[in-house]
This record gives sequence, structure tokens and C-alpha cells, in this order.
Amino acid sequence: MSPKLPHLMRPEESGFTLLEAIVALTLLGLALVPMLSFISESAGQLARVADTNERSLAVQSAVALLDPINPMETPQGEEIIGQDLIIRWSSNLVIPPNDGPQIGMGLPGFRVGFYDVRVSLLRNTNPWFEFDLRKAGYQKIDSSPLFGN
Repeated sequence: MSPKLPHLMRPEESGFTLLEAIVALTLLGLALVPMLSFISESAGQLARVADTNERSLAVQSAVALLDPINPMETPQGEEIIGQDLIIRWSSNLVIPPNDGPQIGMGLPGFRVGFYDVRVSLLRNTNPWFEFDLRKAGYQKIDSSPLFGN
């Protein structure tokens, strides 16, 4: 008796039928659709998180840059950070500064007013986003006759 060779197998024993292959591919496709949808949605969320993180870093940089700026002396201006980020600001007086030294109130020897500062961030000279700050503006007053300095 001779051994049975694979190429001599009868047709009913020779692997998958075309119908079985189509059903298997259909089931595999149905299983992959939700998985691809999940991956696509995750990529979109990752892009939104990256954009939010980048904006947060830009706001922190702008606030740090504007911290030493006195809106009473420099009510508007522009600074360039890095190669592609421009910070512009403009200030509007909200509470006018005091007229002179006020004993027992505020900072003696300074005029102090409050300003709303509108900050615009531009990326590659194109507007990116804006935010608002409230800052105190100040000016040193000669208080020598009042305080004996």
C-alpha cells in the first residue's frame, strides 16, 4: 500500500471552500471595524490633548513674559518668543490710579491703577488665540515732603 500524498487527496478533504473563506473574511472584517474606529477616535483625542498642552504652555510663557511689564508705562507692545510665536498685548484702564499719596491705604509713594490686558498669541504671524489678564499698573511718586525721606 502506498502512502497518501497531500496532492492526491480527494476534493472533499482539500481545505477550505470558497464559501468558508468568504464567511471567515466577513467575520474578520466585522471584528476589525470597531477596533479601527477606536484607534481612529483615540488618535483624534491625542491630537486634541497635544493642542491643549501646547496652548497651556504658550499661555504660561506669555504670562511669565508679561509679569514684569507695567501696563501704566507700557500699555501695549509685542515680543517674539522663539522662531514662530509672537505675543502682543494692549491694556485698557479699569480702575484709575490714585492722584497722590494716600496715608493708610494702598502702597505709600506709588500711584496704582488696574488694567485689563488683552493678550494675542500669533503663530507664524497668523492669529492663534487670545486671553485676558488683569494687572496692576504703578508709578513711583515723590513722597519726600510727606514722609520726610
